[in-house]
Amino acid sequence: MLILGIDPGTAKTGYAFVQVDKGVGGKKLPKIVTAGVITTGKDLDMPRRLKYLHLQLGSLCKKYKPDLMVVERLFFNTNVKTAITVGQARGISLLVGAEAGIDVFEYTALQAKCVLTGYGRAEKSQMQEAVKTYFNLTEVVKPDDANDAVAMALCHLSKSI
Repeated sequence: MLILGIDPGTAKTGYAFVQVDKGVGGKKLPKIVTAGVITTGKDLDMPRRLKYLHLQLGSLCKKYKPDLMVVERLFFNTNVKTAITVGQARGISLLVGAEAGIDVFEYTALQAKCVLTGYGRAEKSQMQEAVKTYFNLTEVVKPDDANDAVAMALCHLSKSI
């Protein structure tokens, strides 16, 4: 099973493809296939940023053919402007999942933090270390948005066991 994790944003959208194979005794063995960030130009207006995001996510889906998508759900944001723009990027992500014909799951950052660290208010550095430890990596996944996308995929994996 190939999971596409998404950390949506209009300036930066993190993505991660996590492959999950069954090992001995049916234990799930995940590995990161690739992770990165789609960055939109600050000089672009919002419609063009969203179009670019749509094209890039669609291209990634065509290339890797994920079985499902996991998108970060907004839990609460005190900055309304940020919430609206992130909501627009989330909408593009959901659309790409629907166009690819795959199931889309949504979890809040708080849920992912609870799953990976046991604490819903964990700091970014704690999440980075949790992902690093989970995959036995020598370095944390960078940039932060890509690490958050990996965390979304792991959140779903733990919820679906």
